Parts: sequence; C-alpha cells; structure tokens
Amino acid sequence: MNANAQRWLFRIVHIDNLPTLLQRGALHAPNATPNDGLVYRTIHDTNVQASRSVRTIPCGPGGTIHDYVPFYFGPLSVMLLNLHSGRVAGYNQGQEPIVYVVSSIERVIAANRPWVFSDGHGLAEFTNWYADLSRLDEVDWDLVGARYWADRAEDNDRQRRKQAEFLVRDHLPWSAVAGIGVLNAAARAKAESMMAAFPAARGTTVRVRSEWYYY
Repeated sequence: MNANAQRWLFRIVHIDNLPTLLQRGALHAPNATPNDGLVYRTIHDTNVQASRSVRTIPCGPGGTIHDYVPFYFGPLSVMLLNLHSGRVAGYNQGQEPIVYVVSSIERVIAANRPWVFSDGHGLAEFTNWYADLSRLDEVDWDLVGARYWADRAEDNDRQRRKQAEFLVRDHLPWSAVAGIGVLNAAARAKAESMMAAFPAARGTTVRVRSEWYYY
C-alpha cells in the first residue's frame, strides 16, 4: 500500500437510517447505541451478529466487536453480495437502498476515537488484530477492494482476507464522515433529500458510485 494514500473506510447502511444517524450526530456501536427510540433498520444476519456480540478484541481498547462501529477497507463486501443475492433473512430489497458511509483512518484519528483493525473476517479464528498503524501492511490491500474475491484452489483464504475490518470504539461523529456513496441517481436524490433537513450534513457530498456495487 502507498503510505501516502488516503486510507478510506467503508460502512454500508440502509438509506432509511440516514436521518437517524444525522439526528444522533454519529454512527454508534451496537453496545453504545443511544436509547432514544429512533428507528434504525438493520440489514445484518442475526446469527452473525450474535457471534460478533461475544467475540472479544485482544488488543487496543478491548471489549467485544459489538463495542465498535465496523468499517471495511474497501467496497464490494461479501455482506453486500449477500444482500444483493437475497441471502440475508428478512431482507429482499436488493442493493439500491444500501448506501456507503465513507470515512478514513485519518479522520478517525483526527476525531480522537480509539480503534483497532484486523487482517480478515472478525469471526475467523486465525484472524489477527492490531492497534498499531505500522502493521497496516498485514491487510491485503489488493484484495479488500477487489470485485472478485472467491477462494481458489491455490489460495483458499481470499474470502477471509477480503473482509478485513477497521473498528472504531463506541461511536464516530458525523463530522468524520467524508461522504456518501450510492448506486444510482435515484438513490442520490433520495439521500440528498433526507439529509437536507440536517445542518450536520451540510458539506457531506453524495456521489453515485455504481462501481461499488455488484452487477
């Protein structure tokens, strides 16, 4: 990885959650979500989330994965493909309502938020965790942004490495959001309409990034 490159972070959420995130002024970890009655539409596999709620983090601030706001290092996640292909129970809307909330490692640090990162899927037993930016070379930078990541006979660890994560403890303020990525112009119009009511969203650009979605 180019040490001078912007180190982008990608989180996918349902577009209907943008008003809730903006009203709260932050993205929150499951264990730090305010009890404010605001609606948040989940797009996650419940079995996976149950496992993440008890998986401990062995470095940095510690705790469990659910004490953190999770980001991927690249788009085109395995999770997005599962949503696209109808493999998540209770979800059947495809990719259009799914938007990317984009930040960067630099913005997380500037916001003074604690963090850790992994070299692969957070639930895999042999995934390693780090709290030292000098270890970023442990991330497979070619693979985390790749469109094609299936395991191969000569490399059956690709899917795990594709899902390397950067976790932010407790919450990340909206001020650390660099922008929003959407599938098409219709989604951009909807996102911009939702965000227009919130002063915190001023300056947050919504861009069509169709290349971040599956065909």
